[in-house]
Amino acid sequence: MLVASLAFALYVLCPRMSAVMVEQAKIRGLNVYAVIVLGSLISIPLFMALSGIIVKFGVTWAVIFAAAADFAAAALLGTIDLKTGVELVIITAFVYMGIRAAPIIAKIVLQGV
Repeated sequence: MLVASLAFALYVLCPRMSAVMVEQAKIRGLNVYAVIVLGSLISIPLFMALSGIIVKFGVTWAVIFAAAADFAAAALLGTIDLKTGVELVIITAFVYMGIRAAPIIAKIVLQGV
């Protein structure tokens, strides 16, 4: 359980998310460590919901849920504009394409190995 939990913690590290969090903490005069702890606690039911969506509805709906959460985060931070919207669409498209393409590309690359 500890190894799986550590692996999960490493999976969720995201440089983009960390950079936005640090900047917002600076701008709003918040303690970044308090934001990390409270945000982590708030994210627990969201991760559970995302896992349930993957199991019940598949990866496509999970990506849509995650994209909606990304949009909600930007809205909460007051950073919604056309540029942010386009960036979110591009990131979502690349994540979805990567999830779909990775197994196919890996199979091709590893063929004969």
